[in-house]
Amino acid sequence: MKAFSNDKSSRHVSEDQDLTGFHEPAAEAPNEEGASGNDDTFDTAVINEAQEAFARASSQGLPTSFKNSYTMQRKSSIDTLGAGTASISNDSHSKTVTSSLGNSSSGKNIWNRLLRNESVWDSLNVTPNEDEDMLPQEIYCEKKFQPSGLSIVCLTIWYEIRHFCKTVYSHPTILLASLAVAGLVAGLGMWAITSEKDAYVSDKMTTAEFVAKETAMYFSNEFKRAFIPLYSLREAVLHSGYFDELATQIGRYPNILKENDVEIPGGLANIRDVAGICDGEDVLQKWEDLLDASTSENDLEGLIFRYRLMPKNVACLEYKKGQAMMDSGMDMSNSAHPFWSMVAEDLFVKRWKGLHTFGPFMAGDQEVFCTHLAIWNKDPNARDWVNEDTGAISFENVRDDYIDVHGTEVEAWGFVMNYLNWGELKKRSKIYDRFANVDMDFYLTRKEDEIDWTLSGPKGEPTYQFAHLASSENSHLLDDSNSIVIETESLHGTWTNRVGITSANGWTPEWYWPSVACLIVISLLLGMLVASTLVKSQLHRDLVESMIPKKAIKKLQRNQTVIEKFNLITIFYADVVDFSGVAGSMSAIQVMDMLNDLFSELDRIAKRHGVYKVETVGNRYMVVGGAPNPESARAAAKRVALFALDAMAFVDNIFLTKEGDKVFIRAGIASNPAVGGCVGKAMPRYCFFGDAVDAASRMEKSSQKMKIQCSEVTYRLLQYSNMKFVLTKRIDNDQKGNMGSGAHQDTYWVEMASPCEKCFGLTQGSFVLHPCGHVMCAGCNAKHNLNVCPTCRSKVEDRIEWQGKNHKDIDVEKGASDDGSAIFQSP
Repeated sequence: MKAFSNDKSSRHVSEDQDLTGFHEPAAEAPNEEGASGNDDTFDTAVINEAQEAFARASSQGLPTSFKNSYTMQRKSSIDTLGAGTASISNDSHSKTVTSSLGNSSSGKNIWNRLLRNESVWDSLNVTPNEDEDMLPQEIYCEKKFQPSGLSIVCLTIWYEIRHFCKTVYSHPTILLASLAVAGLVAGLGMWAITSEKDAYVSDKMTTAEFVAKETAMYFSNEFKRAFIPLYSLREAVLHSGYFDELATQIGRYPNILKENDVEIPGGLANIRDVAGICDGEDVLQKWEDLLDASTSENDLEGLIFRYRLMPKNVACLEYKKGQAMMDSGMDMSNSAHPFWSMVAEDLFVKRWKGLHTFGPFMAGDQEVFCTHLAIWNKDPNARDWVNEDTGAISFENVRDDYIDVHGTEVEAWGFVMNYLNWGELKKRSKIYDRFANVDMDFYLTRKEDEIDWTLSGPKGEPTYQFAHLASSENSHLLDDSNSIVIETESLHGTWTNRVGITSANGWTPEWYWPSVACLIVISLLLGMLVASTLVKSQLHRDLVESMIPKKAIKKLQRNQTVIEKFNLITIFYADVVDFSGVAGSMSAIQVMDMLNDLFSELDRIAKRHGVYKVETVGNRYMVVGGAPNPESARAAAKRVALFALDAMAFVDNIFLTKEGDKVFIRAGIASNPAVGGCVGKAMPRYCFFGDAVDAASRMEKSSQKMKIQCSEVTYRLLQYSNMKFVLTKRIDNDQKGNMGSGAHQDTYWVEMASPCEKCFGLTQGSFVLHPCGHVMCAGCNAKHNLNVCPTCRSKVEDRIEWQGKNHKDIDVEKGASDDGSAIFQSP
């Protein structure tokens, strides 16, 4: 049935009827056709019922002229809502509370006004619902400031990065877990890559060593094959008898001396005239036959290209290109030539054992080695020093068996030597191809330092400049970091071959650093993936835990019923009031933004005080003490009361809208039993039911602007808490507070709180806490010495001792005045 209100133009009110507190919205009576002025249609039964109600109202003296269909409502008085304190709540649950407790008129509900104003919503740039979960709040704006697509993308990325970083910063375990995963992956990956790299390097070094030793062995074998025939040649010279007279005919120096100090390559030479001695046809033929046989037997064609025979150390016979011929006649023992002097001294003065190999050096356009083998005289028992005619030792015969080697007399016949084509031998060895096939460079030298002087081969200053044997093109790039050194023994002495890889990476494989880079990227990506997963999980956990207690979450996850009984809890309700004038010029987004800023700060205050936020309905704010985590009733009431004072102080002293406007709230606190739990499976919420909820709602609705009203039970609990509260009894026209539904009980205003009675006064010796501004006496300051204010639970940065004049104390038993005037002003 439609409800009716009175008409001002035809008011019939009895004198004894009290209609104080009722306002009279214009209403329209039904006409004789059964329709009101808004064209609503009624059937006959409805019309009759309405006429009967109209008649009863007339008989009781109520107004009988109607203009619309709105119910008669209680006026907003200074005692219920404060002067003009219309709420912007959409009180959908007001049926559970009497309608006289501040149910706002539709004209003063800002949400009703915004919903009716279509132009407000048409001006919004709102993304379709299916995409809203992908976009941050910042992109909703008025159409006249519509951003570009690139701006939306940038804002979205920036929002996600900022939100991600904030979450990681607030939960360091996410960063630690991500770093641990990334480090574990990187460590295992580096172990695998390094192991593979070490195996690769070991394989390469083994290959280098194998190729170097294989090459050195080839050269060693070829040297032996090329130089060993010198031993056969020496024996043939000594025992064949073909060349016995050559040494006797050449004689001692300076016999048959032809020229002194003739300049030849490398120094000066003394030349003896060996014509008629070394050019005999029989001697040359024997020499040629001997060498032809030796060359063919040892397959040395093209490798050994020259032989020389030196009786008395004088160049007598030579063999090259398959022909025997007379040599130059140079006296190697008595010429001022560094090389030949070194050879003669090594062979005869130093009595060199074995083959004397020297090189490589350039001989014309060929790179060659030369090898010398000393020929000593026959067995001393076979010496022919006795003169056959006289039977006495002939001094001449003795001198004839000795050679003067630069002033040193040695008993020797001379020496034999040959020349090896080193360039041809390197070509046959394919040394360059061997190392090129394994992508390596080499540098082959004869060891000149730290050598064993007892080993065969030339040594000392004359050989330093001939130490280099062979090298690849990039051998100059080899060093200790990219190569190894392999030593081998040869007829030429100790050979050292430095073998390695001259590329930029050296022994390190080319794939190593790209693999490390890929591993780092993969580790970082995996770490970021873990961090992203943990962040999403943490955000989901934080969101769920912010809506539902942890113990309730566990039961819901197990599909169990969540219900708890609490014997005595304290509930706080608050509502934004007196907002119509301010909100009249605000858009829907501005209103929502304002409420979000306000309630977000209240959430932080609630967290600081340890109370549980239950929900926000419209612009009503509700918190609970003593549930869902049970605690004593006194402690719960104290928490909620301190939170209420802190929240009221924040709204009164700090909070302003972005437009600079001030808002007001009214609050109520009640303590009663309640039941908590989650109802339903879809979108579950942790709710409270029972007397505590209804009582707190009534306390809020019957409160006043910027006032905190508490029930009598809460008053008693606060009286016996360990904090001192200033609680003023509410008196409306010398009557008790109305609790609704005809019930009356005493209610109280919660004015302020401090650790003790002395803290309400500001006297010399008291301490003012910075930055919250609360006062503590000297005793409480010593007792509460932590960096947390016992009243507002905020961080204390400094404690300032008061040295100014004293302010009056508050009588806690009598309470403060009803106007709520403060007794403390910051110095």
